[in-house]
Amino acid sequence: MISSRVPSGPVSVLVTGAASGIGLACARRLLTAGHRVALVDRDADRLTAALVELAAGDAASRHVADLTDPASVATTVADALAVHPGLSAVVNAAGAIRAGTAASTSDADWRWNLDTNASSAFYVCRAVLPGLVAAGGGAIVNIASLTALRPIPDRAGYAAAKGAVIAFTRQLALEYGPHGVTANTICPGAIRTPLLAARFDREPEVERDLAGRIPLRRTGEPDELAALVELLVAGDCRYLTGQTISVDGGLSLV
Repeated sequence: MISSRVPSGPVSVLVTGAASGIGLACARRLLTAGHRVALVDRDADRLTAALVELAAGDAASRHVADLTDPASVATTVADALAVHPGLSAVVNAAGAIRAGTAASTSDADWRWNLDTNASSAFYVCRAVLPGLVAAGGGAIVNIASLTALRPIPDRAGYAAAKGAVIAFTRQLALEYGPHGVTANTICPGAIRTPLLAARFDREPEVERDLAGRIPLRRTGEPDELAALVELLVAGDCRYLTGQTISVDGGLSLV
């Protein structure tokens, strides 16, 4: 009987979108807990600043990549494996939004949303899966969005892309569970990433209105989501796979 490998100590994790927001929070949380992290992002300057901020020494490495380009992803994963040969987990936190309704979204913006949010996760997972299988198991966490489960206006391409992430993750769980690989999706709600926090600072009434509709009566912090990521990739939570977990303060209930 094949079972998922339970981490017995520090693990090595590849985190995309690691220069800011949720990805940076995940990297910080994992490094603070004593794990090793390969930080991947397309923004070289912000990635360098993140590495300086984290001050984690050789436990953290920096990898600049265009995650919408499969060749760039393959090279980056190979580089990360050279630095962290025991890589056992992946957190796909890279993502961005181009707004638009179904009627107003251009062909280019539709493709951009899918490439940035869904194809990027596919390329990364495809590149790391052979190593996870050969190692006897590992963990994949893909960050989607509550928008995929609870649509909001003006997000046609983004919601479709994040919905694809959920379906893809479930497929991974089915196909690679026998090899000891778990795969789960996290759907963040109103998390105060730098982009969202900047809007709230400009328009505090927007945050007050939103918080008033959330059962916990507040927006969330990136580290609150990162805590779950740490549990899924480095904890004993190895019988949970194929699940979609909303971290939203209860917003999906209303």
